[in-house]
Amino acid sequence: MIDFVVLLAAIDDRSLQALIATIEQLPAVVPALQAWLDHAARWEYDRRKGMNYPLQGPMAAISPEELPEALAASALIAQCFRRDRRRDASAVLAFFEGLRETLSNERMRAESPLH
Repeated sequence: MIDFVVLLAAIDDRSLQALIATIEQLPAVVPALQAWLDHAARWEYDRRKGMNYPLQGPMAAISPEELPEALAASALIAQCFRRDRRRDASAVLAFFEGLRETLSNERMRAESPLH
C-alpha cells in the first residue's frame, strides 16, 4: 500500500506548484488520471494552508478500463519532471513511482482470474 500523504508531503512548495501548473496545461487525454492528480496536488496545497479533508486514492477516479492509459500518461508526466534540471524533482518522481506501482498493482488485480 502506497502512502500518498507521505509522498505528497515530501514535495517542496515550488515543485508542488510546478506539478499543479503542469496538470492544468495538459490536454484532456486521460481525464480521470488528471482529475486525481489535480485532487492530490491541491489536497497537499490545501493541507499546507491548514485545510483538512480526506485525500482520495487514485482508484476513486480511475476505472479499471482506464488503467493502461493512466499508466502510460503518468509515465509521460513523470518524464517531464525527470528532464527538469533546474530543480531537484526526486520527491515528485517518488510520487509518480508510487502512482505507477499503485496503478500496476490495480491492473494486475483487475486482470486476475480470481477478481
